[in-house]
Parts: sequence; structure tokens; C-alpha cells
Amino acid sequence: MFNRKKTSFHRIQIVIFTIIVTISTLFCLNGCAKTDDYPKTKDIDYTVVTGNEIPKELRKMIKERKDSAFQLSFSCNGELYIVKGYGKQLSPEFSITVNELYLSDKYIVFDTELYGPKKETKSKSKSYPYIVVKTEYINKSIVFK
Repeated sequence: MFNRKKTSFHRIQIVIFTIIVTISTLFCLNGCAKTDDYPKTKDIDYTVVTGNEIPKELRKMIKERKDSAFQLSFSCNGELYIVKGYGKQLSPEFSITVNELYLSDKYIVFDTELYGPKKETKSKSKSYPYIVVKTEYINKSIVFK
């Protein structure tokens, strides 16, 4: 009634298909796992600075770049200033938080986040949100997140 060669071949196909699906799923799940390219070795103490606390040269650099998103660092008198700007925004109601500032093996990692207005507002005033943090000078490249 059944052809034994066909059912054996069919079973082999099912086994091969199952193996392929299992391996593919494992690769996909492994690829979705979060990998941290910059593992933290030490938190960095910092102070958020504003207005005249920011060196005059740095204020000038910020003013020149404020229309577009920007990232920069500036060192002065043994201190390091790290700046992240978010460019022109159509509302004045934005705030920025520092999620993390830490050392990895090779880098300083600076992670910030921009929070916008809770409700859409039609405002004629614009803003140019940026944040400046000051810390002791560390001779490492900076990664902005």
C-alpha cells in the first residue's frame, strides 16, 4: 500500500527541515541578544554646567553649531567639557537627561536623551537644546549614545 522508499525519503526531509529551522532560530535569537560594545569599568563624576560656568570659547563653539545636532568635547585647565546638542526644535519645552557617563576600557561613554513636550503645542518660539557636563580631564575618545 505505501511505498517504503517514499515514506523514508519523506521522513528524512522532515528531519532535515526541522534541523534547519532549529539552527536558524538559534542564530536569530543569538543575533537579537544585546551586546555591549563599551562595557562599563567605572562611573565618572560630573557636573552639568550652564551659562557663565561654560568657558567663553566653548559657548562660541556651541552657538556656531546649535542649528544642527552636534557633539563635541573641550578641555580647559585640567577639566573636560562634553557637549551634546540636538539642533533646532519647534518648541521651547524640551529637557535633556544624562543616562550615563562612564569609562570603558578604551572610551568615555556619554549617553543622553532628549525629552520633548508632553503635548503638541503650536508655539512660535524655537529652542536649541543642548547639555554641557564638566568632569576631570581624561585622555580618551568619547562615544556619544
